[in-house]
Amino acid sequence: MSKKLYLPFVLLLAFSMLFSACGPQTPATQEPVVAAPTDAPAVPTDEPAASAPDLDGAFGAMLAGMSGYNTVKADALLVEMAEDNPPFLLDVRTAEEVQESGHIEGAVHIPLNELAQHLDLLPALDVPIVAYCGSGWRATIAMTALHGMGWQNVRALKAAFTDWVAAGNPVVPGLPEAVALNAANPDPALVAAADAYLVGIKDHGSKFGMISPEELNTALAENPALVVLDVRTQKEVEENGYVASPNYLNIPLEEFVTRKAEWPAADNAIAVYCGSGHRSTMAMTMLFANGYADVTSLTGGFAAWKDAGLATVGGQPTLKDTFSAMLASMTGYNAVKADDLMVELAEDNPPFLLDVRSVEEVTEQGHIEGAAHIPLNELAQHLDLLPAFDTPIVTYCGTGWRATIAMTALHGLGWQNVRALKTPFADWAAAGNPVVAGLPEPMSLGAAQPSAGIVSAVDPALVAIKDKGWGVKKAEDLSVALLENPGFILIDVRTVDEAKEKGVIAVEGQELLSIPLEEFIANAAMWPADKNAEIVLYCGSGHRSTMAMTILLANGYTNVSSLKDGFGGWVTAGLPVAEYAAP
Repeated sequence: MSKKLYLPFVLLLAFSMLFSACGPQTPATQEPVVAAPTDAPAVPTDEPAASAPDLDGAFGAMLAGMSGYNTVKADALLVEMAEDNPPFLLDVRTAEEVQESGHIEGAVHIPLNELAQHLDLLPALDVPIVAYCGSGWRATIAMTALHGMGWQNVRALKAAFTDWVAAGNPVVPGLPEAVALNAANPDPALVAAADAYLVGIKDHGSKFGMISPEELNTALAENPALVVLDVRTQKEVEENGYVASPNYLNIPLEEFVTRKAEWPAADNAIAVYCGSGHRSTMAMTMLFANGYADVTSLTGGFAAWKDAGLATVGGQPTLKDTFSAMLASMTGYNAVKADDLMVELAEDNPPFLLDVRSVEEVTEQGHIEGAAHIPLNELAQHLDLLPAFDTPIVTYCGTGWRATIAMTALHGLGWQNVRALKTPFADWAAAGNPVVAGLPEPMSLGAAQPSAGIVSAVDPALVAIKDKGWGVKKAEDLSVALLENPGFILIDVRTVDEAKEKGVIAVEGQELLSIPLEEFIANAAMWPADKNAEIVLYCGSGHRSTMAMTILLANGYTNVSSLKDGFGGWVTAGLPVAEYAAP
């Protein structure tokens, strides 16, 4: 056989073996088929026999060696690009996209669907490579495919190209010049397997294998046989639940190759998902490489599925769930006055009282008779002292401010009926209401088991807020800050009717958002993108804005405060007010 015909022969044989491997297998009990004897002499050949591509070895090595699921963020990539040995950059967008918006300086361009046809443009198999595209989706496919062809250190940039450009990072106009390196010799069988699916992936599903939550929901209704493959860890599944589907299967990405025997049959329609869409796209690519044809990956992952309000099974509640429940069920913004509390305390089933002042305050001033004591900044660390989730609880402190934070935090942690006493402790005592000297004796109840994930989010927020003056922002301080900080963000959590009737805080050059507390979770997309941005919230008196502040702190925001005495205090201080302008 001539050398010119050898490579096509190997590729053809590799394809044949790949596709036959995905077809029906001969049962172990079936008699082997014996070929009829022939007198024809064997034809000698000097060519080596082609072998099936070792996809399991290639993908297994990727999964065993990956860090951060082989992703890199823009800031980290910029640092690496400035080093002596920067990674090789690979742009897998279309030629039209690159011509229109340029490319990252120093990058090589190969469209995703042509990737396996231009491997001569790539470096050696052990050279670090970072693939990127418009959003990160195609970069993930390219990263996985390159590992499947034998490259050993490939990552995907998890940043949209438009964001890279907007940040002022290095970009060069037009298409880069193609330069053949001929530095790698991947296994032709692996290359053939990759090229077979990369050529057609552009038109697969809606685009590059993407399926939206709404599209998947429709597909499940139309095709009961659709297999929904979850590649998250078992812990994620237990904590967060999973997509409701009659054909649900969980194989964590880390175990995807070692548990290959559990994969669905190759002729199944399969929708893969993970937490955000990255891991599922890796798994989708591996399935394509193994001859699967009808596979999609859920854009936005399980988080997007839940955000769309689609059916789930199991899992523990999220902060969104618990805070949404609070906002939907609250009466009087979960506040109670001293006279009303006194009536309740005289009833057969009085509420559980929780004092969240400091040890020093309680030691000096005493506590309401029958109350338990946990300092606010330690609240999430002593939840064993609290009653069951459905037990009515009233929190109190020195003024009502910390009580509001505690009430909101407890709702976030899963308690369902918590209110804040809006009476200063000094006024309670002065009115002759029942007070006991000193600290109450702690009593462990162990009556509730909040989600560990939620506790881990709420606890650092409560610990940190103590050193920030409990998030109190005085009107005079806010007035100065509005003048000095052009990046300031002000959020009005009153109703639109209140804002129209009374006006809003006058802001010049700063961002002003209107997100009524009742809609605060439903409109979470309006929250500032930068969780370290300086944010001040206000309402009519300071209670609702402190609830909203606590919600943001529990969700990872670090520089949030609430206007003391609210819009009323701002007006009383004679500070500027403007008319409400509809967004």
